[in-house]
Amino acid sequence: MTDTAGWLKTVHRELGAEDTDAGRSRSVLLRRSFGAPVEDVWEAVTDPVRLERWFYPVSGDLRLGGKYQLVGNAGGEIRTCDRPNLLVVTWEYDGGGSSDLEVRLTAEGDGEESTLIELRHTAVLPFDDDFWLANLGQFAPGWDHGFCRLDAYLRGELAEGDSPNELSIEAQRLWELAGAEWAAVGIAWRES
Repeated sequence: MTDTAGWLKTVHRELGAEDTDAGRSRSVLLRRSFGAPVEDVWEAVTDPVRLERWFYPVSGDLRLGGKYQLVGNAGGEIRTCDRPNLLVVTWEYDGGGSSDLEVRLTAEGDGEESTLIELRHTAVLPFDDDFWLANLGQFAPGWDHGFCRLDAYLRGELAEGDSPNELSIEAQRLWELAGAEWAAVGIAWRES
């Protein structure tokens, strides 16, 4: 990827918040089109062999109601698996806390040669909106990084053995620029 800033402009970002019985729920939403058919994108997102190529190795009982674990990352329960359109899982870390991750895929175009992905990550958090907004840059750019890696993988441009944990200079730049994008979204959200 040579134009990181330009690529980041292809991602739509939104923030959301809602008061619930459990507390203040906050979410980040990313939306982007990928140049591959919906079945191919679904397989890239759900097939353990393909998922490992661009995201993380996954293990567990990979079926509805089963538990999964991403090696060196989060784990959780598979709550919804509606092939090829919707995957909903819990997102849990060893340190505690649980959030919800929803990945929605929609075929685009007459020949359905592209796929729109909407990824929403939602959590009830024990701190105020200002603290949440100030810390968006610590986690939200990770989803931009994942989208970028998925895009490169689907285009056949992700090097064999390339790890999401080994941030190249280009990946570090992506995180930095994505953090700035999220900060701008946060300012607009706060002012709305």
